[in-house]
Amino acid sequence: MDAHTHIGATYLTCYFTDKRWTVEELIREMDRCGVDMACVSGGGLPHEIKEMNKRTLEAVRRYPDRLIGFVRLSPKFDDVLEELDYYIRKEGFKGIKLHPNQDGYCLLREPMLELIYERAAKYKVPVMIHSGTEPWSVAGQFADQAEMFPDVTFIMAHSGLRN
Repeated sequence: MDAHTHIGATYLTCYFTDKRWTVEELIREMDRCGVDMACVSGGGLPHEIKEMNKRTLEAVRRYPDRLIGFVRLSPKFDDVLEELDYYIRKEGFKGIKLHPNQDGYCLLREPMLELIYERAAKYKVPVMIHSGTEPWSVAGQFADQAEMFPDVTFIMAHSGLRN
């Protein structure tokens, strides 16, 4: 299982190719590498989050035996809790993905995170957080989050290192 994949990420084009990463390309790469399942979230910049969540839903519906949906959220959006509820409760996504440095917030200074974490605990879904980018999401901040929210499972994407 690959616990951290993206589709459609425009910001990844500067690292890899001149096009978006499609679900078909992800499945082909999973097959090539012998990966049976993958947790997937939409990549993209803040203005793309809602569209990428829709694309992730389409991908999970198309490949339900291969892909596990994580809803990409920004605590800066007014309707973040509604988005979380919709994708976790109605569409069956199994986790939450946060990206502090892309969305411009610090794990220790964003009040809406507490409400997101409370929902994660209620729904018993993990919270994957991009890590390794100062000052937004460094490893020490994860320890603080875990202590403050012991009922939440946190996944430190990139192991606290810059990607």
